[in-house]
Amino acid sequence: MSRDRAEGWKHAKISGHSNEDLIKNKLNSDKNELFNLGKRLGNSSLTGIADVGGLCEASVKSVLGNSTKSKTDLIIKWDDKSLSKISIKKSQGGQVYLIRTSRFINGYEKHFAETIPDNVKEALYLFFGEGKDIASILSEIKIYDDKIRKYEIRKNRLVWKTLLIYNENYAESLLQWLIDNANKIAMYCFSMGLAENKDDWAEYIWYKNLLGEDSMDLLFSINELSSLSQVNAKKYIIPGKVGGGTTIQLPFGFLQWHQGQMQFHHKFSRIQEMFK
Repeated sequence: MSRDRAEGWKHAKISGHSNEDLIKNKLNSDKNELFNLGKRLGNSSLTGIADVGGLCEASVKSVLGNSTKSKTDLIIKWDDKSLSKISIKKSQGGQVYLIRTSRFINGYEKHFAETIPDNVKEALYLFFGEGKDIASILSEIKIYDDKIRKYEIRKNRLVWKTLLIYNENYAESLLQWLIDNANKIAMYCFSMGLAENKDDWAEYIWYKNLLGEDSMDLLFSINELSSLSQVNAKKYIIPGKVGGGTTIQLPFGFLQWHQGQMQFHHKFSRIQEMFK
């Protein structure tokens, strides 16, 4: 049965939660599964209980003063009182984080106690559709591709080629900022989200699917992913070429516009390649 985009996102969210519940229940019903997971995580205590995740995810305190969802899908409460906090991915690619540009900027500055340069902020707003003067900017730039121009007007954003024409400094500064801060961006997307408390941050990504859709069972440390993203930043971070450049490639996936927001995607094959 085919689904439209809205139905597809709804299905993905529900099936993702179902997968998390299956994993949690399996760990709690089969002590060998939990024991083996503990060994893989290098935990000193190999007995405990799996908690959180699934359809009952709770809101947590946000760095922006309201509430948000934790990036942690599964918490293992080991008998030695330690915790393992895991983000579960049921597919080899897809959305890892979706956030409005203004909230991304505010959250980043709060988490890392630093200010994103103004020219980078302007580039982010223009590229992801929160710029105030996009219509007037487009009216001043000569049309080089009618199809791209119609897309930009419809989405109220500039593609990469247009951003370069409008302000090369903005475009180059954004790309360099992404390269310089790839490790923080990886931590933000996979571990922290907008959650204020470190207890709510994920530590591991677990590619695991019990729904019969993908046969995967690989664990990755998010701290290591963050470090590897920085090491590989110059290799991977480039603007896309299709449609004048609507995306930006990242070490762990890519970044694109989606409904006026920044949509970060994860890509299993690229993450696996970095860990080799």
